Amino acid sequence: MPPLVEPFPETPTAWAQAYALRWPDLPDRYVVRLIDAGAAERDAVRTEFRAARLLGDEGVGPAVRHADAEAGVLVMDLVDGRPVRPAARWQALSVADQLARLHSLDWDDPARLYADKRRAANDSVRRLTERFPTLVLFGEALDAFDALRAGLRGLAVPQALCHNDLNPGNMLFDGRRGWLIDFDHVGPGDPLFDVATAIDALGLGPKETDAFLVRYFGRAVTGEEAARLELLGCLALLRYGLSALSLVPEELLPGLVSWTPDDVGRAWVFERPAHEPLGQSVFRLGLGFATAGLARLRGEPAARALRTLGIEAHVTARHERAPVGSGHAQR
Repeated sequence: MPPLVEPFPETPTAWAQAYALRWPDLPDRYVVRLIDAGAAERDAVRTEFRAARLLGDEGVGPAVRHADAEAGVLVMDLVDGRPVRPAARWQALSVADQLARLHSLDWDDPARLYADKRRAANDSVRRLTERFPTLVLFGEALDAFDALRAGLRGLAVPQALCHNDLNPGNMLFDGRRGWLIDFDHVGPGDPLFDVATAIDALGLGPKETDAFLVRYFGRAVTGEEAARLELLGCLALLRYGLSALSLVPEELLPGLVSWTPDDVGRAWVFERPAHEPLGQSVFRLGLGFATAGLARLRGEPAARALRTLGIEAHVTARHERAPVGSGHAQR
């Protein structure tokens, strides 16, 4: 019998689409991930598929059944799970286990898939903020991101294989454990970026966060680690805000730039009302991330973290509150 094919829900990123594949008379179920050949370099697809196979073999992600980087086709076991926010304690601990495993793996591929996407997004944001002055909030987010990233890079932290895109949709729970999926941002990096992103994306409270960190480290965190986690949490919010703006089709922007506070979405929560264009939903999400990132970076915990790490003089993000109002008011 022919298989039943069902597309997964639309996401903010358009370069890949996933489909569930099953047969009515067989128990086997798979996910087919199709990469837009015109939107990704072939070497990047090879790295993504290689990471997917490694992490499938290690049980961090779903097992890979077929990978063809030339065609951009990846077939994996279907995880019968869903994203969760806020996560329960056992779910948080399961993700901590998977991250500890991921960050311990040997990885000799120097490619940094997230780096090319970050540069492309930042270039797009810089161009758009010059074209549309009412997007000043994103310009401030870009300045803050660049300054904070430079300060953190100066710490020369030992790197590990990282996922680098642990938004809620990339952590699935099947009732027994957590799974990591979508490895199109993998590469060497500060492992605490994954940790900080997961904690925020899962919506963990203080007690769950403490349990997560003890599970990941096998001990209590040091003051230096806690400071890095705070600042990397700021960095993740800013990065997602910039990335979201870069994904909005330019033909929609003239109708969106005069935004109001009512247009600001919630960080980590992708909401698309009926009949709303995808790009408009992504824009609202980007506003939510950028606003949350700037607010967190101006908070006292971030200020203490900068002092603890001795990089406050190198981080030049503005501390005055960005105007959050209509585009006309921001002009």
